[in-house]
Amino acid sequence: MQNAALFDIYGALLTRRQREAYVLHELEDLSLGEIAEELGVSRQGAHDLVHRAREHLLRMEEAVGAGAMERSLEEAESLMAAYAGSLPGEFVRRMDAVLERRDKWSGRDV
Repeated sequence: MQNAALFDIYGALLTRRQREAYVLHELEDLSLGEIAEELGVSRQGAHDLVHRAREHLLRMEEAVGAGAMERSLEEAESLMAAYAGSLPGEFVRRMDAVLERRDKWSGRDV
């Protein structure tokens, strides 16, 4: 799973400083020197914040596995599209409702 997606899912679990450093580095593409200046820390401090944030996001994904769940739902959606004509109508309607709830929860456009 991409770093940005992990951040979307677990970013709220980072400290405020980790979030700030991570956003500046991964999403806004600032260098560690620029982050250090922006946050008033040393370059090593900026590196540590970004590194700890990334490690925390990866540990959370490993523990919770929301990315694996999302991939499974995407696979289910693909299978639904491929076999919709041969599946019972009630099943298709109920699966569409499940996938729609996922889309609303994740903030996707439906």
